[in-house]
This record gives sequence, C-alpha cells and structure tokens, in this order.
Amino acid sequence: WLEKNFPDVFARMSVGNAPKQDTGCEEAPPIGEEEERKKQKRGGRGQIKQKKKTVPQKITIAKIPRAKKKYVTRVCGMNTFDIDLKEAQRFFAQKFSCGASVTAEDEIIIQGDFTDDIIDVIQEKWPEVDDDSIDDLGEVKK
Repeated sequence: WLEKNFPDVFARMSVGNAPKQDTGCEEAPPIGEEEERKKQKRGGRGQIKQKKKTVPQKITIAKIPRAKKKYVTRVCGMNTFDIDLKEAQRFFAQKFSCGASVTAEDEIIIQGDFTDDIIDVIQEKWPEVDDDSIDDLGEVKK
C-alpha cells in the first residue's frame, strides 16, 4: 500500500532499512559500531566541564561600620590568586588576634579595622600578590 500510494516515502524507507553493502570505502563505520556510539553510556548524561572564566586578579579591601565605633574588614578576591580561603582566614585571625570568617564564596570578614595593616600582611604572606592588584575601597556600607 505504501509503495503504491507514497512511492517517494517508500523509497526513503527501503533505502534506510536496506543492509549496507561493502563498497570498499571506509567512510562509514560498521553498523554495530555506529549503534554503540549512539548508545548512552551508563550513568546518564555526562557532566560538561565549564571553562574557567578569566576574572581579573584583584583583591578588594573594605571597612564596614557595625555599631557606633566598631568596624569589620572585608577582604574579597583572594580566590582569583588560588589562595585557600580557610587557610587565609585562620592566618588573619591569628595575626590580628581577632575573629575572622569566610562568609561568601570569595569573601573573608575580619572583626576590627585592619585596612592599614592588611595590605602589607597579604604581600608578605603571599608574594604572588603585587601592590597593584590590591584595591582599598575605604569605608563602605554593607
């Protein structure tokens, strides 16, 4: 019926289902290999690796007011230099004898106003950070 009523569709179907003949050219892989490539591997859809975004290497330091005459110092951008934030947080807490915590994915909060000292401490501890890449924003509201 298909051949009689729709000959062009029948021709496409019969060509697609016909067994492949060996023509001597190695253009197309054998049928078994082609099906194996199409088949999904175990574990579902694979994870696509994202490219690392080239973020400018900049460390920003800001002084944030808390209550009355108290301040906290915010250090952002240390991740761009591949510095471990937990290690840096412990170092700052020990160096300045105060509380420090990692709050966001790339932010360290140090209790107290250490904006003057922290630039020298960062350059001393991590020599790959140069003076041009440290930016002091001064007093900033949260």
